[in-house]
Amino acid sequence: MDSVAKAASGHLGLPLGAAEAGAVLWGKSMVFNPDDPSWVNRDRFVLSAGHGSMFLYAWLHLAGYALPLEEVKNFRQWHSMTPGHPEFPNSEHATPGVEATTGPLGTGIANAVGLAVSEKMAAARFNSPAHKIIDHSVFVLCGDGCLQEGVSAEAMSFAAHEKLDNLVLLYDSNDVTLDKMASFTQSEDHAKRFEAYGWDVVTVQNGHDLQAIHAAVEAAKGDRNGRPKAIILKTMIGQGIPEVAGTSAAHGEGGVKHVDTARAGLGLPAGEKWFVSPETRAYFAARKAKNQAAYAAWQDTYAGWKAEDPARAAVLEGALAKKRPSVEEVLATIPPSGGKPEATRQSGSSIINAIAAALPTYVSGSADLHGSTKNYIASGGDFGAGPGKT
Repeated sequence: MDSVAKAASGHLGLPLGAAEAGAVLWGKSMVFNPDDPSWVNRDRFVLSAGHGSMFLYAWLHLAGYALPLEEVKNFRQWHSMTPGHPEFPNSEHATPGVEATTGPLGTGIANAVGLAVSEKMAAARFNSPAHKIIDHSVFVLCGDGCLQEGVSAEAMSFAAHEKLDNLVLLYDSNDVTLDKMASFTQSEDHAKRFEAYGWDVVTVQNGHDLQAIHAAVEAAKGDRNGRPKAIILKTMIGQGIPEVAGTSAAHGEGGVKHVDTARAGLGLPAGEKWFVSPETRAYFAARKAKNQAAYAAWQDTYAGWKAEDPARAAVLEGALAKKRPSVEEVLATIPPSGGKPEATRQSGSSIINAIAAALPTYVSGSADLHGSTKNYIASGGDFGAGPGKT
């Protein structure tokens, strides 16, 4: 509330309405190491409803990432680490812990599906019977706006078809969109829609019940039954600001003028903005230590795997270090056409396969059009859960 009030811009509704979901994810269920944000086996979180970015920044700060309180206070300011929508780390102002740039609604769901695919591919390729080095989960938080976009429907259908049971979607179902109550623009039964795709669905009627959310998340994370998981959280947007809670006015910064009253109602000290209790700091310090113990245990497993299979370890480490051949090296491996005319898609196929030969982790994709586009990697096999796929 204090950051949005200072900026006089931003979205209060989701960060307050989904606060308990964040508490469960960062305070209980997700495995990560704030000191190594790029740890390959960390659980991933994508905020598909990227307009609620203060939700993500607040939890990253509390969880111990290198996101200082001064940057939280700098919300939505030029060159801050806390822009209006989360941005994937790619500059000097990058925000550690952000897994995807999100803003266009629905695309964050697609990003999360892609991350779940990546985990499945990596696990199949690099895990050994004696050493499981890839076994994380992917979480994504979305709202009504995300589910109204076609890209989310395509991605969710794909996720079920390919049995991405490492994917957990939390749907912040608060019955509100920006201009009106959600009933003004939609009337579908989202639970039945998820089920029709082939997802497991659980509805938490009180989306502010920490224990109920925790139980749902743990059950979803632990059940690798071949079905992605959707947890529908019935929440109140703008929870904690009674003047706007549960209405479309809570979606943006409409509640800012009531923040001081809300802070008093929550029992926060009047003279200390951005207050975090010592008990909360201590809790997250202990949580960080527990996660770092899991990280250390994983490092031991990884060392055993690397000693067992140094060749595969070299491939993985090369990919993580983003080692890649030069364009000239790749082109030099392609036989000349001898001056004969060649369709550009055939030339593209030659180049793609040359890259794949030089870069073992290279992948291609096609919407059932490989026969036409010719962007198939001959030595790559087919990703997926069905017959003939690997």
